[in-house]
Amino acid sequence: MSQMMYAAVLDTYGAVPRFGQLDRPQPVQGQALLKMEAASIKQLDKLKAAGKHYTRYAQFPVAVGVDGVGRLPDGRRMYAMGITGMLAEYALVDLDDCVLVPEELPAALAALLPNALLGSDAALVCRANIQPGQTVLINGATGVSGRMAVQAARLRGASRIIVTGRNAESLAYLRELGADHCISLQDEPQQIIDQLIRVQQDSPLHVVLDYLWGEPVQWLLAAFAKCCPEPVQLVTIGQMAGADISLASGILRSVPVSILGSGLGSISAEQLRQYNREHLTVMLQRAARGELVAGYRAFALQDVAEAWQAKLAPGERAVVRWE
Repeated sequence: MSQMMYAAVLDTYGAVPRFGQLDRPQPVQGQALLKMEAASIKQLDKLKAAGKHYTRYAQFPVAVGVDGVGRLPDGRRMYAMGITGMLAEYALVDLDDCVLVPEELPAALAALLPNALLGSDAALVCRANIQPGQTVLINGATGVSGRMAVQAARLRGASRIIVTGRNAESLAYLRELGADHCISLQDEPQQIIDQLIRVQQDSPLHVVLDYLWGEPVQWLLAAFAKCCPEPVQLVTIGQMAGADISLASGILRSVPVSILGSGLGSISAEQLRQYNREHLTVMLQRAARGELVAGYRAFALQDVAEAWQAKLAPGERAVVRWE
């Protein structure tokens, strides 16, 4: 008889995961069982559970959770993206995809950081090819990944970091993290466009990380159409303000703006492995020294339904811990 384990179990698309039991997965060559310590609940997890993400579950019931931190059978502490759901006592992982986690780093932070870095630092490195001395704009910077993007850009040597967002308190906090200039998206559209034009005149942008898409990107493009003295890489990571934009062909023909995306798929599996080996390990070490911070609220696995539906503060993420 198969060994059982506790997990956050999803019975069908659109349901809230419940605390339940599933068969413990069995590793084959090149795989291992990770005894989990912590896993965060991300927008990606919720989109998958709702059936709204391009990655799909093969069958139900299933353990949810894309990634997390745990121990290999030999005791090494690792971060990995799971072959099986990571919101469980045990998860199946590919040994080639495991990243060593410093013992000094709290489990909850170690579980939260990699996904936030994938949505920020990996976009800067793998898609924008950021260089020291460049000017970076983070559009919609008040969430977990946006806050991480500010810190990552600073550590990557950005000469100036501009942020946008709607929450005044969060914008003020971004200054503490390293932002040089804040633009409120509560202002009138023309005021926002005028501020973006002034940014372009004072310190031309080289990289834009966009978490919003929709209307805020159209304001950006309107500003670029008026003033774009340097080539700009606009990297879209999210669509919190809308899934579509109206884009005139003439804008891209008349100004040096390139638009590209960053996510699972646009960053290949090999690029992701290379990023994990060369960059994520270093970032986790820096976090262990206190150079990267992130907000979270911790929950026990048996409270996964509460964690899944929790109303969190801006820039905060729910993390399930086994301690």
